[in-house]
Amino acid sequence: MGSTIEDIYPQWRRSIEAVGRLDKLFIVGCAKSGTTWLQNLLHAHPQMVVRGEGCFTYQLVPLLSQAFGAFNKHQHDKDPITHMRDAELLLTARTLIDSQFARYISESRKQASGLRVVGDKTPQHTISLPALHQLYPKAKFINMIRDPRDVATSAWFHFGRNDQRGFEEYIRYFMTQVWPLNVNAPAQVAAQLGPRYRTIRYEDLHADEPVQLRDLLQFLGVDDSDAAVRACMEGGSFKRHSRGRERGQTDNDHFYRSGTVGDWQNHLPVSLIQACCGSIKPLMQEYGYDNGLHEQADAPGQDGRSTQTVAGRRR
Repeated sequence: MGSTIEDIYPQWRRSIEAVGRLDKLFIVGCAKSGTTWLQNLLHAHPQMVVRGEGCFTYQLVPLLSQAFGAFNKHQHDKDPITHMRDAELLLTARTLIDSQFARYISESRKQASGLRVVGDKTPQHTISLPALHQLYPKAKFINMIRDPRDVATSAWFHFGRNDQRGFEEYIRYFMTQVWPLNVNAPAQVAAQLGPRYRTIRYEDLHADEPVQLRDLLQFLGVDDSDAAVRACMEGGSFKRHSRGRERGQTDNDHFYRSGTVGDWQNHLPVSLIQACCGSIKPLMQEYGYDNGLHEQADAPGQDGRSTQTVAGRRR
């Protein structure tokens, strides 16, 4: 005999109350900036559950808003007491998101009593941080930033090869439109979020994972012991998620493709980099990315051919 709403409701209420006692975390960042890596690292912490991609304010809330608007339009000639109000939209959205958080927890198989933080990783939330902040005023946010040249290169292999744009057009689009939008949008609300907002560069995490991780764990208010840091590193390791490959052992058809810094030098033509970097130079410099090409841009690719040849083969 199936469960009824009366059977389910009390358990649901208890799970929502449990979610309400936890700190909330949202990981954001331009696609292909390492947000999944960060999610895996933090989810491996015994006091945290971090999953993705809920697309809460990227998809769910706008669709709910449309539904509320359509309903109120239908009710326009009826008693105003039947109209849905803005506060009810916010309460509905938060309740649904809390329900998803409760599902994250139940499927993690972690003891809820030992948790401190529950979170979500949705890269596209970069453009809707104000809405998330409105729904969760006490939540913390981590914005992952990565060199736009590596972001665009990774995006090409993950998305671009099925895109109608050719190689150079796609790289130009991702570097000069997608990356700046996703980097600028969070920066515009960073002051409003204050100490609950943190940026981390992919390159810094790659260069010194233990130190950067411990800093993030302290930011999140969870155990930052050596054992906790090791658990995160083991749970989020590239090898664990890439069918046993080490960083730098590339599989262009796998989500975890390379896991390296500077791989753009093996794929992007010098002329394309010059054009793209020139248009986003101030933003790159703001985040510590030297847009100079140096000698590496003319160095051979991983297969021994010049970057011009490697890039040309990808078109």
